[in-house]
Amino acid sequence: MIRNSHAAPDTAVVADWRQSGACRAEDPEDFFPVGATPAAKATERHAKAVCFRCPSSLECGQWALQTRQPFGIWGGMTEAERAKILRRRGIRLKTGSDTA
Repeated sequence: MIRNSHAAPDTAVVADWRQSGACRAEDPEDFFPVGATPAAKATERHAKAVCFRCPSSLECGQWALQTRQPFGIWGGMTEAERAKILRRRGIRLKTGSDTA
C-alpha cells in the first residue's frame, strides 16, 4: 500500500516495491477498512487478496512492521496482525495518540 502519513526510508528498494504494488490499481480506501461489520470484513478480505497476488507484499509488510504503521492493510496484514508480530518482538505498535 502506498498511502501513508509517515515518510518512508529513502532507498531504491522502497521505491521499487511501491512502484510494483498491486494496490496501485485498487481503491486506496479498500486498504483501510473501518470497523468489524460484514462490509468491512469483506473489504479486508479483498485487500488481503490483492496483497496475496502482489509481487511487493513481502517488502510492503516488512516496511509496515519497521515503521510501525498503525492503520490499514500492509503486506496482507491487518493492524492487529502486525501488532501481534511486534508484541512478540517486544515492540509496541504506534497509536493515534503517540507523538513523534
